[in-house]
Amino acid sequence: MVSVSRRTVLAVPCFGAVAVTATRARSAQLPATLDAMPAWLELASVPGASWAVLQASGTIASGAVGYARANDVLATPDTLFEAASLSKVVLAVAVHDMVRGGLIDLDRPVADHVAFTDDPRTRTITPRHLLSHSSGLPNWRDAAGEALTSAFTPGTKFRYSGEGFVLLGRLIEAVTGETAARVVAARVLRPAGMRRSSYGWAHGSEPLVAWAHDGAGALLADKGPAEFAARRDAGPSTPVDRWTQAERESAAVSRGTPAMPMFTIPNMAAGLWTTAADFARCLAYAQRYTMLSTPTTRVKGTLDWGLGWGLERGTDRRFAWHWGANDGVANLFVVDLASNMAVVVLTNGDSGRRVYERVARAIFAREFDAFAWLK
Repeated sequence: MVSVSRRTVLAVPCFGAVAVTATRARSAQLPATLDAMPAWLELASVPGASWAVLQASGTIASGAVGYARANDVLATPDTLFEAASLSKVVLAVAVHDMVRGGLIDLDRPVADHVAFTDDPRTRTITPRHLLSHSSGLPNWRDAAGEALTSAFTPGTKFRYSGEGFVLLGRLIEAVTGETAARVVAARVLRPAGMRRSSYGWAHGSEPLVAWAHDGAGALLADKGPAEFAARRDAGPSTPVDRWTQAERESAAVSRGTPAMPMFTIPNMAAGLWTTAADFARCLAYAQRYTMLSTPTTRVKGTLDWGLGWGLERGTDRRFAWHWGANDGVANLFVVDLASNMAVVVLTNGDSGRRVYERVARAIFAREFDAFAWLK
């Protein structure tokens, strides 16, 4: 999870009437429990949300609530939200597709393809370790020249790592000769029908996007779309999904930041822009890759990590889940692995967790241990 820093309050919104729009598959039914979402947003001081419910039948109910930019621009079902760490799941699906095609071996060291370390222990990291967050790599480095090394023997315990998924993206590029963003688009976004989703947008374009807001619902003017555009414009004029690793590093340096993964666009661990409906399509598409739900790394209590997403065991049901948090962004999806019913909630406020927890509890009529574990 990317750490969240607080910014100076720039404007305090007054929550008035909240607009609600929905796009539904004809046979889907909108759960009545979501009628309370506008009230939950107001209570939590979160301007807006994109939501979707994937039914067991495969139909999707989806919509938007509130504002893309507080008191200024209403959110719509087409508004793009930062996926944050939900991006990791899309990348994981692409990796599994490549495993199925024989292009990636889950147990072959990544260092055989990518020269990223000289440390003997770190050189044993495999895609299996990266997908299950057992590589020992840090979440993020933030100092130029800081080595990327494992804190323990890979495969022995859990340590959440954004760096690990950036490394998976580099592996994809080394194996295919294409950028990871383009490979993921070809293997996941297009076949899943995620027509609104991309790793950013091109120079000169400004799609309808959700702006980031702090815990009081105030606009973070230097985050979200503004930050993306500044980083993009510091780099080459070619579309960001065609940037090489060297171009991403150059763009970071041009912005006065270290040439580290968390400062680059596109960031395969946290750089996707999407809608809840599109992400629900990804979850439906991901059902063909059952290894995502193979318990691989023990986390704590009833929680494990599979090869791409979190897992929660209960007395009667199993769930897959993942959360996402950037500055001013809080997201969640939960999948019932027995029925394949799922809910996706994307919000544009630091306090969005208070909203997505309510939604998940209402949809599945249960408490989730994952919410107690999340920091």
